[in-house]
Amino acid sequence: MKGILIGRFQPLHRGHKKVIDTYRPEFDDFELVIGSADKERTEDNPLSFDERKKIIKACYPDLNVVPVEDESRDEEGNKKWIQRIETETGADKAVSQNPLVKRLVKEYSSMELVEQEMHDPDIYSGTAVRRRIKAGEEWRYLVPKCAEEEIAEKLEEIKKSGVKYEFEPGWARKNAYHDTVDDSKEK
Repeated sequence: MKGILIGRFQPLHRGHKKVIDTYRPEFDDFELVIGSADKERTEDNPLSFDERKKIIKACYPDLNVVPVEDESRDEEGNKKWIQRIETETGADKAVSQNPLVKRLVKEYSSMELVEQEMHDPDIYSGTAVRRRIKAGEEWRYLVPKCAEEEIAEKLEEIKKSGVKYEFEPGWARKNAYHDTVDDSKEK
């Protein structure tokens, strides 16, 4: 039986690793499907498919990693996307906890949905890793040791993504361009 784990892996973190280590042994064949594999870097997708694949392969050299570019974000595009994943992978089961992916698997594919158990989702998320990197905070404890070096090589790409501040991150009333408080009365 073949299973797939669908995700963006922006970047691979300890939550992903826990899910892979938990569900991979349940299948004869197991692959990772990377959505948002388009070439263009975006705020939420600062790493290219090849960069994410390299990070994953540092931890799982024998794991097949499949790219799937996004379709249009309307219902017809979503339907084509999940059907393309099913056709290209030949998977029997899709592992996911993403609400959209879960709905698409149920409505538009013959794959069985395996709703994964999340590993501390409030702590381990790609968003948290990217935010900490951009803020210059410690991030290594959020990612598997096997991926640290590869992620460290991509810090500049990750830092360039996301919110573009008009001032250096770090709150000070004088830098709050949207603040309506009169600064002239502050000492």
